[in-house]
Amino acid sequence: MATIELSGVRKAYGATPVIHGVDLAIRDGEFVVFVGPSGCGKSTLLRMIAGLEDITGGEIRIDGRVVNAEPPAQRGLAMVFQSYALYPHMSVRQNLSFGLENLRMPRAEIERRVADAARMLQIDVLLERKPRQLSGGQRQRVAIGRAIVREPRAFLFDEPLSNLDAKLRQDMRLEIKRLHQRLGATMIYVTHDQVEAMTMADRIVVLNGGRIEQVGPPRALYRDPATRFVAGFIGAPPMNMIPVAMATGQATLPGGAIVAVATPAGAAGSAVLGIRPEHLVRDPSGFAATVELVEPLGADTLVSARLGGGETMVTARLPGDAEIPIGATLRLGFDPHDAVLLDPETGARLRA
Repeated sequence: MATIELSGVRKAYGATPVIHGVDLAIRDGEFVVFVGPSGCGKSTLLRMIAGLEDITGGEIRIDGRVVNAEPPAQRGLAMVFQSYALYPHMSVRQNLSFGLENLRMPRAEIERRVADAARMLQIDVLLERKPRQLSGGQRQRVAIGRAIVREPRAFLFDEPLSNLDAKLRQDMRLEIKRLHQRLGATMIYVTHDQVEAMTMADRIVVLNGGRIEQVGPPRALYRDPATRFVAGFIGAPPMNMIPVAMATGQATLPGGAIVAVATPAGAAGSAVLGIRPEHLVRDPSGFAATVELVEPLGADTLVSARLGGGETMVTARLPGDAEIPIGATLRLGFDPHDAVLLDPETGARLRA
């Protein structure tokens, strides 16, 4: 398998920079997910690692060797694309073996690798079918199998599940995670779906505007976001962002309610208070909000409510049996240790 290191990696198209000096070290056997909104540079960064995009500056090292000038075929990586990229006129068996045949690999070795990959992905009964005879999930398994037979040093996945429906995406997430556990391979996975990132990654790299906002295990990013962007991007529904006036140990919400918060000593002025919907609970002595939308989800109910008659809305994730009429006054509270405080100008986390 492989270690992959990026040092000051930059990319520009003409005079327009899109990747701004990325530094990142990916350990051997690690499953790393690049996540962020469309246009943040995550696929561009992956393609530079693969050698499909030239880099403007910096270094990419695989197992300590600088590969900036190496073509994709010499980097020992295998990439799985969103579009599957299967040959429609070939059978599944031929799709799996075609790349190995071009390398003039012995026939017995090709057959072994194809058989092993097909068995691992449970597509051995599909080997004589053409891609048009397969479901979306089966096509994606073939695309992954084509990467597996190369026995690469690392796997690169570029939003491979975007074309699948919700149920198939969930199934394939489990399949890819199991595959990683079986192979112990280094994997880099690109997605805009933070649920995929949270459920699959050993570490998440959150990208925004061609820069890394934060890197860490999923639970760490959820519990301890470093910036407003990360706080709002990780978690579903997203974290509530409430403008507040600060004093030591307390914050004044829109509408005038005062809540306890853990603040930096002597903090004063304005801030943004972040609190996740699942951390808001019904509290008779809490702050008041007027219910505007109720969304029953079965196990949970999402309630959207307005603070103090102003523009600020909050969402609370309450038990599924909660029955709350539209227009009702809902009183909510939270544990101060579950809240985060953010600089309203820079978005940086303020720490107590």
